[in-house]
Amino acid sequence: MSLVLFFPGLTPTRYDAIGDFVTTHRHAARRFAEADEVLGYSLVEAYRNASIYDWEVYQSGYMALTLALADWAEEHYGERPELCGGQSYGAVMAAVRAGALSYPDALRLMVRSVRVEQDYFSSQPEPIGCHFFYKLSYDTVRKLIEEFRAQGSWMELSVAFDASVHAVSAHQDTLVRFEQRVREEGGMPFYTVDRAEHCSALAGLRDRLADEVYTTATWHDTSIPMISDVDGRCLTSGEEIKQDLLNGWTTPVHWRTVMDGISRAGGDRVWIPGPRNMFARISNRAFPTRVISPKTALAA
Repeated sequence: MSLVLFFPGLTPTRYDAIGDFVTTHRHAARRFAEADEVLGYSLVEAYRNASIYDWEVYQSGYMALTLALADWAEEHYGERPELCGGQSYGAVMAAVRAGALSYPDALRLMVRSVRVEQDYFSSQPEPIGCHFFYKLSYDTVRKLIEEFRAQGSWMELSVAFDASVHAVSAHQDTLVRFEQRVREEGGMPFYTVDRAEHCSALAGLRDRLADEVYTTATWHDTSIPMISDVDGRCLTSGEEIKQDLLNGWTTPVHWRTVMDGISRAGGDRVWIPGPRNMFARISNRAFPTRVISPKTALAA
């Protein structure tokens, strides 16, 4: 049986929640310094002053943070994972740990992707977004989506994080009404991002990224297998992982797909590096799970 290093998807995390780790821990110092070289500016300073809609800064910071936490965990606990994986944006960090992408190439891939995404979303006839919420069952979420579709609105399920945390993509004005329905059904809205996520409506964006961005990176075969969050397969070639990351743009993320993939691959324990202990929800009902957070590392 195998240890799985699993990188969670990006959630907005303010600098004050990670600042102590970022500025005092040697693993963080190394990852952030490497990012500075690629980005051409101080990522720590940019993160300190960023808003949650500064995609490049938040995504770069999240990549540096989670990889630093993974570095620390492997050193501190004296174990190396036999498998890795990631959910949503976390799949990019998994590609780095698997060896399919170098860290600098992953940062450059993200920066170029952000520029294409911003151009794509700004050119849409109507603003679109993705709303995250919790405390509703999957069946209730499906019922609400069908309710809005019956009214003529475009809406797609983007994320089923676990049995009660979900996200849907739709036009921004639709999401305002959807948030009210979430409250009426007893759910709790979390936050809305200014872009759609993981849905078929992003086919055009996926094609642009494939042509303009993903061909600019060098892809390698892996040193450890990477579990896909698209279909749960174990991926070992650079080309497979490149296509999987692209397919993630148009495929809803479902936690059950990941859990089934871990089981089929022989995983029996999971480490999750991330800024919040809420990520234990991904796997702690199915596997012994250790969340590797800044607090974990600073307290050691």
